[in-house]
Amino acid sequence: MGDLRSVTLALAGVSLLASCGAHPPEPSPSASPTVSRQSWQPSPVSPAWKIVRPAELAGSSALLDVAAAGPREVWAVGYQEGAEDREGSPAVVRWDGTGWREVAGLTGRDVNHLTGVSVAGPGDVWVAGNGVNAFAARWDGRRWTARRPFGVAEDYRLTDVAATGGTAWFTGNGPSGGVLIRWDGTAFHNVLTGSGGTFEAVTARQGHVWAVGAARDGTPLVWHGSPERWERLPTPAIPGGTLRRVWQLSPSDVWAVGEVAPGDAVRDGSRVRQGRPLVLHWDGTRWARAEVPVARGALQGVTASGPGDLWISGIDADRPGQALLLRFDGTAWTREYGPLLRVRRPDQQYEDSDHVTRTGVTRVPGTATLWAVGSVGVGDDEDDFVLRR
Repeated sequence: MGDLRSVTLALAGVSLLASCGAHPPEPSPSASPTVSRQSWQPSPVSPAWKIVRPAELAGSSALLDVAAAGPREVWAVGYQEGAEDREGSPAVVRWDGTGWREVAGLTGRDVNHLTGVSVAGPGDVWVAGNGVNAFAARWDGRRWTARRPFGVAEDYRLTDVAATGGTAWFTGNGPSGGVLIRWDGTAFHNVLTGSGGTFEAVTARQGHVWAVGAARDGTPLVWHGSPERWERLPTPAIPGGTLRRVWQLSPSDVWAVGEVAPGDAVRDGSRVRQGRPLVLHWDGTRWARAEVPVARGALQGVTASGPGDLWISGIDADRPGQALLLRFDGTAWTREYGPLLRVRRPDQQYEDSDHVTRTGVTRVPGTATLWAVGSVGVGDDEDDFVLRR
């Protein structure tokens, strides 16, 4: 993030609204209000979420994913030096217990954006991304080892990674659709092709692997694997549904989140906020849709410490200037909103310059601490942000 001036101004605006009693009414979960892009008002800020100064990244920047192995091992990835006419360069940042710092070593490797990060331990961090080719790299605590899972092929892209102690699973997409590959400590192996759609995310826990995305017929896609077998699981018929992230609490308690895009939307992150949030839950027998108290928007991150402590990050289309954080306590959903990140200006560069566009969330294992990352703005006018609860 270039500086925090816009954040400071935004917080001042929130304080003024609070002192004047200007909070807007909360929408009904079943309602679908029509709110113009110019007329939205900030929602009350959840005081537990605080802005933390991020590492200094260059130019337009965004953080797309975050993962943690402990209080001093929190990692986030994305890109910097981006623009409408330039792909940019990779960004990797780490919280070491006192501050966020950039972890160098991946520039100059023909990689532009990093899309996923997974942390199995201090010396076992994997990132996935893309440049000229699909790109993966492992941090062993001292240096990066970069790899090209598909060699020089230029028609494959990686979307996510899940590291599990010596093994790493990657989702990606190629000419035939979604692919799932595995690093066994020595080499990559193609585990699944012909998925029937595209993959966006993967998680691997307790010997189970879940890969999610969108099927060719425009409905949510879920594949499940274990040492015994791989299978595509039936999901509710939700036209326009895409799953962006997945989290397993146990083999019979799995959550996947994303959005249901309107018929004319483009699934590139630029218009999904006008769609509807999507949450699916696996109870060991079937996937079922869970209704959340947000009428319009997109969900982009999920984490949990137990059945009564599930957190989801995303965007509320009717409160687009603040990160949305949803919590499920096992019985009911509650909404929280991060601080206003930018104050809308009549002369801002883009219509969406004051809108949150990306989010991700993770819980620090063994603690009550949550980290949320993302970006505000678009194109040449985009800044990364970091929040802590």
